[in-house]
Amino acid sequence: MLEILNKTLKAGCQTTKYPDVPDVAPVGFRGKPELISDKCTFCGECIKACPPGVIRLTENSVEKILSLSYCGCIFCGRCEQVCKYGAVKLTQEYELSSKTKEDLVTSIRRRL
Repeated sequence: MLEILNKTLKAGCQTTKYPDVPDVAPVGFRGKPELISDKCTFCGECIKACPPGVIRLTENSVEKILSLSYCGCIFCGRCEQVCKYGAVKLTQEYELSSKTKEDLVTSIRRRL
């Protein structure tokens, strides 16, 4: 028993100081997708490519709305791959906690 305690004390602290010091995601990490409104043409390619179907386009007489829900997003990166205009970018952000599902939806709008 003393041997285990001795080894533990010699090893020291092995954990990070998270959340006080946030971890940096590694290169190639697929984090939260971000919609870039000034590049989006509302072509719908990202909607077709999304496996869980969490990207939606709605249209009314005034505007088009492209929305992405992080609730069902599997962070596969297909939306970024198929967008010819660079309107979808995967970020390094991975902290997506929220109290409501509505807070986990992002939208861009274009007036008609």
